[in-house]
Amino acid sequence: MSVETILKSKGSNVFSIRPEHSVSDAAALMSTKRVGVAMVCDSKGRLMGVVSERDIVSGITQYGKGLLDMPVRNIMSSPVVTCKPTDSVKQIMEVMTERRIRHLPVTDGDDILGIVSIGDAVNFRLHEAEIEKAVLRDFAVTR
Repeated sequence: MSVETILKSKGSNVFSIRPEHSVSDAAALMSTKRVGVAMVCDSKGRLMGVVSERDIVSGITQYGKGLLDMPVRNIMSSPVVTCKPTDSVKQIMEVMTERRIRHLPVTDGDDILGIVSIGDAVNFRLHEAEIEKAVLRDFAVTR
């Protein structure tokens, strides 16, 4: 199954912030929207980076309390690791594990189609396993 399948079920909402906005603004956005990551996009909507809760925590360790007034560009992760809608769930899980990241923006060229989290991928794989189990059980019963 592909990433596109996950996006069809969860939707394509992404939240973005400009690189010149403050880290405090990013934290407020993520808290309000109840997400763990925000896309950092320029004025034309092009993806420049991502800022995550992990980036903010690391930034506090590095910069202290002054971090909240700094621009997001100072702590955003860039270049961004992305995936395509045609990538398999297995492929993105491998990338997330290898790179130690929890979110992958889904892109098609310069277009941001959505974002997939490790939780989305795990839930999808669990659902897939339950379906396989049911099919095998039905097959065994009918024999």
